Amino acid sequence: MFSGSLYPYQEESVDFMLDRGQVLLGLVMGAGKTVTTIACIEKLLSDGDIDRCLIVVPASLKYQWKREIERFTDSRVALIDGTPKAREKGWRAAISAHYIIVNPESLIKDQEHLKTIKCQAIVVDEATMLKSRVSKRSRLVKKVAKPMIYRYALTGQPIENRPEELFSIMEFVNPEVLGKFDSFDRTFIVRDHFGKPLRYRNLKVLHDSLSGYMIRKTREDIADQLPQIINQVIPVAFDSRGADLYRIISNDLLHHLQQIMSSHGGSFNLWKHYNDPASNDAQGEIMARLTVLRMLCDNPDLIRRSSDLYCDQSKPNQGSAYAYKLMTQVLSTPITSSPKLDAVIEYIHDVLQEAPENKVVLFSFFKENLRIIQKATEKLTKSVLFMGGMSAEERDEAKQQFSTDPSTRLFLSSDAGGYGVDLPMANYLISYDLPWSSGKLEQREARIIRLSSKFPHVTIATFVMQGSIEERQYEMLQQKRSINEAFVDGKHHDNRGGFDITLSSLSTFLREASI
Repeated sequence: MFSGSLYPYQEESVDFMLDRGQVLLGLVMGAGKTVTTIACIEKLLSDGDIDRCLIVVPASLKYQWKREIERFTDSRVALIDGTPKAREKGWRAAISAHYIIVNPESLIKDQEHLKTIKCQAIVVDEATMLKSRVSKRSRLVKKVAKPMIYRYALTGQPIENRPEELFSIMEFVNPEVLGKFDSFDRTFIVRDHFGKPLRYRNLKVLHDSLSGYMIRKTREDIADQLPQIINQVIPVAFDSRGADLYRIISNDLLHHLQQIMSSHGGSFNLWKHYNDPASNDAQGEIMARLTVLRMLCDNPDLIRRSSDLYCDQSKPNQGSAYAYKLMTQVLSTPITSSPKLDAVIEYIHDVLQEAPENKVVLFSFFKENLRIIQKATEKLTKSVLFMGGMSAEERDEAKQQFSTDPSTRLFLSSDAGGYGVDLPMANYLISYDLPWSSGKLEQREARIIRLSSKFPHVTIATFVMQGSIEERQYEMLQQKRSINEAFVDGKHHDNRGGFDITLSSLSTFLREASI
């Protein structure tokens, strides 16, 4: 039996979920999707409509879901985690459990167990994990869900980059809602002869189709219940040596882009090309330069460290050959200064000095950069790392330390921490660098923009190197947010396409960003 309390819109959501059975719960991140879903499942359990529910979540959220279920109910929970032996024990416990919590990677390994353990309901949290229609993970989850009566997809950001992602999620919820993909594509997306989206159309028709199977609440809908958001974009200037190296790498990257564009055309998609084994040489040239360019913006010392790792024979296939080339052929001495690191450390210092209750969450793409920041801030505060490569239990321990220890005031995370991790004890969030996906950016920011926040307002700070590709990347991410608004929220003011990162758009970014 559910023992918590709900806001009126959450109670309405539970009623809708019970009535329809197959629902996309699109409450904005931080609006209580987890507690709403637990209340719904508990009602199904108490009414005898189901015996057991399968909860499929990212590994980093498994323990959080377990705590929330145990907090609001007395239902039995089986958590599948760890070694094959530990997972086997978890599956044995699942026979008598009301909830089975598993991440998709473990589900793929252990799918045979579901043939003997019957579930009548399935919940997929952070349902953007299903955004690819062809991935092994997506196909398996949809296959597992097919015989289940109750299917719930949870996400505050149904579209991270393109409308096809929404279609794939709805295939899980109810494949009849949007029909066949080719019909969906023809109806709502206008493409050029290369297949690139030019614009989107009939969005009101799409929104009306979804309304019978989707609950949507935006930040505007519940603004009076969320903390006020203060957004800061903080420009940082290169020093002279950093600016010189930026121009060298940028010009080199432009040269390679132009060579490939002359043979493939401007519609050529960078990320598709990157994952095409047949074009390995070209993708390596581009991605090596783009990655090192991002390292330079974050901290030039990342280039040196990557070069050293490339030379380390005990760690084969690690580090960057292009970084090594720069260190040996371009840089007579390493660049020791890092304007962005200095600016961020000063910012963190000021925030922590301002009030003892202030806590900071910081995101960066590079794991090594997080370790550098942790070292640089060790005299300011205790901190925790939260990133890929850590076990689900290690991540949960880091989150609990940050949540409960007043002296641990800095949470350093890669985008592994961007999905569903509730950090209402923090009131500052720093994007040290930016992801390419607007969905990942929304996920980051929602870690502290939550109903459970302890603060009347929270601050989102984004650090951007002046005159660099980061400025255009920030603008692009703001544009991408409009796709989600148009397709999901019924805001049709902007139905343009063309938000993919192509060689042409990347070339434009580099040309327009000049130091």
